[in-house]
Amino acid sequence: MRVAMVLGAGSGIGRATALNLRAKGYATVLSARTESALREVAEESGGRDVHVCPGDITSRAFRAELVDYTERQFGRIDVLVNNGPGPAPGSFDSVDADEVTSAMERKLVPYLDLIKSVAPVMARNDFGRIVNIVGNIGREPAPGMFLSGLVNAAVSNASKYLAGQYARHNVTVNCVHPGTIRTPRYDRAVEHISETGKMSRSTAEDLLKQAIPMARPGRAEEVAALIGFLASEEASYLTGQQISVDGGQLTCV
Repeated sequence: MRVAMVLGAGSGIGRATALNLRAKGYATVLSARTESALREVAEESGGRDVHVCPGDITSRAFRAELVDYTERQFGRIDVLVNNGPGPAPGSFDSVDADEVTSAMERKLVPYLDLIKSVAPVMARNDFGRIVNIVGNIGREPAPGMFLSGLVNAAVSNASKYLAGQYARHNVTVNCVHPGTIRTPRYDRAVEHISETGKMSRSTAEDLLKQAIPMARPGRAEEVAALIGFLASEEASYLTGQQISVDGGQLTCV
């Protein structure tokens, strides 16, 4: 049985990924800050091979605890799905050096630290799948999202480097870039646009849809389907890739 660690598994894309992998027969270790949300996902997943490990991935001590817990429970780690929060919106002129450091510590540092811990375990077993959830802003900057673009670009670059380093061990490293996906974060974005633009929610949603060729937000399950494939045996020759799930929104590739 393959063992998958899924970060941010309490809601949105992380939750959909946890359910996707469990349905495919993976044992899963689910992590997020809110234990009650994880318990709900675990109950929905079903089976005794679903473990809950709540905590804050920005904490180095917790990251070490998470990896140690998974190894003790299963003796192996086959899949790591890095799924962490991005920084708050802001322009280049509005952020200072401390905010840049904080943004890196929220996402880039946890991703790399977890990879450094689990990749040797995967290499020993000659199998591993590392999937980093990043975001299109790392590929094409967006106004008011300077820090998100900076952090996501760094994650993408590091992932390409690490893909080359671990390829000979049958360990793949890929990035998934969600576009506009209907998650709790999407709902907050719509609310923000509605409030700041003094418009109805439906008008705010229409504005978001205008930038998407498919004219709709994606579903978390559609992103999870790609992650499930990247975590599988079938994706053995696919590494170092940047794949967007965005309904055709990204124009610069």
